[in-house]
Amino acid sequence: MSVDRRSLDHSSVTQGSVTQSSVSRRRFIRDTGAAAGIVVAASALSTNTAAARRAQSTGPTWLLAREAFDNLNNPVLDGSPKVCQSAFGSGSTWFIASYTGDNTIASPVPAGYSGVAVLKFASYQNGSTGLVDAIAAGLPSWVTAVQYDAESWADTPDVEQGSWLLNRHTLVSYAQEFCATAHSHNLKVVLSPGNDLCNDSPNPAYPGRRPQYPLKSSDGGMDYNAFVRHGLAAAAQYLAPGDIFEYQGQQLELDAPTYSAITTKVANQVKTANPNALFLAGLGRSKPPSDGATCLQLTDAATAVSGVAAGYWLNVDAYSSQVRPMICCLKKLGF
Repeated sequence: MSVDRRSLDHSSVTQGSVTQSSVSRRRFIRDTGAAAGIVVAASALSTNTAAARRAQSTGPTWLLAREAFDNLNNPVLDGSPKVCQSAFGSGSTWFIASYTGDNTIASPVPAGYSGVAVLKFASYQNGSTGLVDAIAAGLPSWVTAVQYDAESWADTPDVEQGSWLLNRHTLVSYAQEFCATAHSHNLKVVLSPGNDLCNDSPNPAYPGRRPQYPLKSSDGGMDYNAFVRHGLAAAAQYLAPGDIFEYQGQQLELDAPTYSAITTKVANQVKTANPNALFLAGLGRSKPPSDGATCLQLTDAATAVSGVAAGYWLNVDAYSSQVRPMICCLKKLGF
């Protein structure tokens, strides 16, 4: 299926008015989404809790960048090939490569491993490195899943940061459009919005430069409380069965009770929105570049959410101070 770039151009959204192109985009989402089978049946029986229980018996689902795998697999950084094979060698690992505009990028799945090959995007469409742009350029043949990592950074356009879900200024949900387009190309999806989409920073793409997911006094200045209050996990409704919604809770991992409480709230929102989606929790890199999390803190955080998470997104940079405690954590988890 070819993508009509004109019907997917979002420049007219920036003034906050509902234009004819917005309506056509909404129709595109509705029609392609239904064709791709992303509507979740009300009678669906599976739940995130059931997925978490399966993970306990068959092993968790992992999501990690190829670079993170290489770091954990590198003995020079105190990594362990043996632990990596035990943890990530079952075929239930989603390996990530980030799209930078190069459609000749190699598959992130390591030699000798099987798993899901994921191409990660920080935008839906930005003219060069968004999902729509990559499709127009021709996706690498190995891509079986795509990830939408929208955060409050230059890599995600302002208009997309403010329209993760539908809001009062636009009919467009970029999470929905991303899923609809991916599903129309028979691709699995990972949604992993950052907590920092909730902030008080001016957003130039919207009327009055207003932030679309602002903090309130009840949030205590914490973006993760606003994330729960705004219900950004409701975007799980756009996922197909077996797709992933990942919550970036790693910033909380130094405090296991808070990590567990917030992650569980998000997991419950995902379960309500789509009981057929897999829910993963972020772990590692709480304070880059030198994480600060000990083996015990990582293990406590992981076990605290094992009842609601089907697995984890491991974030590990090329520092032995991150690799060593994560390998220790994996060992304590049975790998």
